[in-house]
Amino acid sequence: KLPQGASVLDFAFHIHSKLGCSCVGAKIDGKNQKLNYKLKSGDTVEIITSSQQSPRLDWLNFVVTSKARNKIKQSVNELRAKDAEIAKELLQRRFKNRKMELEESRLMKIIKKLGYKQVTDFFVDIAKDHLDINLVLDTYISIEKKDLEEDKHESAQNFVLQQQNN
Repeated sequence: KLPQGASVLDFAFHIHSKLGCSCVGAKIDGKNQKLNYKLKSGDTVEIITSSQQSPRLDWLNFVVTSKARNKIKQSVNELRAKDAEIAKELLQRRFKNRKMELEESRLMKIIKKLGYKQVTDFFVDIAKDHLDINLVLDTYISIEKKDLEEDKHESAQNFVLQQQNN
């Protein structure tokens, strides 16, 4: 039992969430159909899967069941979290290769400077090559130099010359 207007993808998620996540299409009464094909009562459905397939946010545009919607959102968030973790490790390795110490406060300055509202978005963009990791490293170095200059300037301002009494 599925609601009216249910798609092939709704059916796949109804059977099992893993089946829905790897669904690439279906054979409806022997004919190949896309994921967004609206099922009709009495259709014979054969789900076609691929191990290369992963859920995408645009699937939310044509699924109607809450189970499918929730599983798609959950799977996309899990994939984003994995991508972010991989990118974080990659960034840490690059810093280690350059014999640099990664300071969280400077990294947060970079994330804000580049216009990211969430740290996860920043790391996901690195993982998907939307953001060049070398740009991040160069920006980090420039912020580090600026911070060191400010530290030197502050310590010079606080310096008080003491006169010797002879």
